[in-house]
Amino acid sequence: MPFAPPQRGRSIEYFILHDAKPTGQSVGLYANREIPESVVDDFGRRYVFAGIAPRRQNGDFDVDALRSGEFILKPGLLYRIERRQPSWFGSLFR
Repeated sequence: MPFAPPQRGRSIEYFILHDAKPTGQSVGLYANREIPESVVDDFGRRYVFAGIAPRRQNGDFDVDALRSGEFILKPGLLYRIERRQPSWFGSLFR
């Protein structure tokens, strides 16, 4: 009898922000901690708060539900990378 191969989800380690520093104001509380409106990683990339990270029924983070450019900051906040336009880009539309 044929069977389906096991599902292999994406590894969570690729979607966790480590050592991110808060920037901007607090937009609320989650798990008794401040929610920064944005954070910056060690490479200077900026991420903007996008909500609460999706979870599976067993409580694990559901990285398969993340959209492109979304990352998780523990204890369970969802941040989207801010894609900056080159400085010359805005001058095209003036």
